[in-house]
Formats: sequence, C-alpha cells, structure tokens
Amino acid sequence: MRSNAFLIVLLLIIAGVALVSAGSVVHDTVDDPELAEASGLASSLLTPGILYTHNDSGGTPTVYTLNRRGLVPARIKLKGVTNRDWEDIAVARDPRTQKPCVYVGDIGDNNARYSSVFVYRFEEIPLEDTLMSVSRIDKYEIVYEDGPRDAEALLVDPRNGDICIISKREEQVGVYLVPYPQSTDKVNQAKKIATLPYSWVTAADISPNGKYILVKTYTNIYRYKRSGSKTLAQAFAKKPKTMPYKLEQQGEAVAWDHKGKGYFTLSERVGSTPAELYYYK
Repeated sequence: MRSNAFLIVLLLIIAGVALVSAGSVVHDTVDDPELAEASGLASSLLTPGILYTHNDSGGTPTVYTLNRRGLVPARIKLKGVTNRDWEDIAVARDPRTQKPCVYVGDIGDNNARYSSVFVYRFEEIPLEDTLMSVSRIDKYEIVYEDGPRDAEALLVDPRNGDICIISKREEQVGVYLVPYPQSTDKVNQAKKIATLPYSWVTAADISPNGKYILVKTYTNIYRYKRSGSKTLAQAFAKKPKTMPYKLEQQGEAVAWDHKGKGYFTLSERVGSTPAELYYYK
C-alpha cells in the first residue's frame, strides 16, 4: 500500500542504505490498465511460467495471471469475497490432497484496527479462458496472538501447509504462524515464532522445496536458508543473505520461479510509469 512508501525509500537512500546491484536480470513492463496497484506475486505450480498477482486495497476480488513478458493472459474472479486490503499471494500444495492451491492474503491493516484478517484459498485451475471465476473458496479468519497489526507478506510452507505472515511496520517485525490444517469454521490464531531486525516488509515467498525464504522490504531482499528438517522459526533465527535487487517505484512483490532457481519482483504503476517485472537468476 502506498502511504508515503516511496518517500520512505528516498529517505533511506539519502541516509546511506546500500542497494545491492543486480547480476543477471531480465526486465519487462506490465501495461494492463486494470493492474494499477500490483501487490503480491506467486508462481503457478499447475501452469509453469505463469505468475499470479492482484491489486491492493479496494480493488476487485480478482487474481491476475502474468507471463514472463508482463502480459496478462487471464483473470480469475473470486466469487463471494471482497478485497478489503489484499497484500500478498502464495501457491502451495495441500499436504493432504497434493493439489496446488492459491492463497490470497487479505492482511493489510494500516491503522491496526481490524480485529481479524483473512486468507482465501482455492485450488489452481487450468487457464482455459481469458476471464474465469472460482466459487469453491476456503476462508480462513486469523487473529494475531498479540493484537492487530499491519502486514503485507505471506508465504505457505510447502512441507506442511503452515501459513506464515510477516508484519510490516514495527522497528523489528514479527513472524507469525498459523499451523495446518487451518479451520474454516473457527478463528485461527497466528502465533509469533520469530522477530526480524528490520522494518517495512512488503512481501515474502518460499521456494517450492521449502529450502529458501525470501523477505522483501522497500530497499532490500533477504534470503534465509532452511537446512534439513529445520522449522521456519529456526530458519528465521539465522543471519540472512542480502540478494540482488534493483530499486523499484513502490515495489511490493517477490516470488520464486516454479523451480526455485530465480526470483521475480513486481512494482506498482506510478503515474505514467508502468509496473515493472524483474527476474533475477
């Protein structure tokens, strides 16, 4: 969400924050007029090479597909839900059925005023048309154990189906876990499992094999490595590696590719400047 975010980036640069220069980078633009405030990014497991994204708060309840050229081949409308403040998206297989599912995080809360947040889940569908819809959607209501907070980063552990949310605004942000299986009948509690020594987290993702975690802020991308059978909490306790990242205007999305070999970032459209899609390998 905007809320002076670009000003924050400029101030951080002036203060001397070092941006990592990119190595092998592929760049394209996303000119779709409907996709003005892209916030969130995830790679499809059902259709390799396709990415999912969505608009920020107040947009339609629509998931947009992207290819690597920044084109939008299809739109998927979620029936019966609203976009209060969608901030991130993830894809993971259900541990029980092994079917790939899309998770949409309605987790934004600028003023920390919502008593609960929501994650919507639906099974991936073949992209057979340019405009499609889904109605079979699991709705997970979530409360944080230590009260409301703003968040823009969501990931789902591919090893066990746990939902992980990272808060945004604290000086040291919190990492919260909602264990699998999540309930559609009762409120799910998100328990704090880690604290990270930075702020302004805007996105996160985990590689398909569960080994590498990306956490994005306005100025950096950090990669955490999870060895063997370590938990997410144990992985986040380690010192991360700072990854290549080219500064974007209002960049609030990061995603591994479907093989976990490289990662994408996506910015919002700002004025006449189109949204930009980068791939780092």
